[in-house]
Amino acid sequence: MVSMAGRLRLSKAVIALLLLNALLIGGSIGVSIKAVSGLPTSGESLERAVTKIEHVGIVCLAAAVSVLGSCLASGMALKDIAKAGFAASTERPEMRTYVLILAGLAEGIAIYGLLIAIMILGKV
Repeated sequence: MVSMAGRLRLSKAVIALLLLNALLIGGSIGVSIKAVSGLPTSGESLERAVTKIEHVGIVCLAAAVSVLGSCLASGMALKDIAKAGFAASTERPEMRTYVLILAGLAEGIAIYGLLIAIMILGKV
């Protein structure tokens, strides 16, 4: 039997996933608009416009790979820190501070990947 708190927690998770999904769809639409805005106008040649669109696509792909790699590495680090941290804090409660510091360092990996992606997209 699922308690009311379990249902409430599940609904918050579902709402969070829906918001994340909406954010990803909005980002995809934004990238698509950015790519289509590079289509040729009356003064540009078609070849130059295609080269511009290819450049934007490669830059967006590089930014996505940067975020993907850093988030995967951060997730793997956080998994190991949480696994060992819970065991350590159970045996020695004074270790909690060190576990939080290590978790913050692991989160920093994801933030650095996001910053690199922003710097890459800033070159477009």
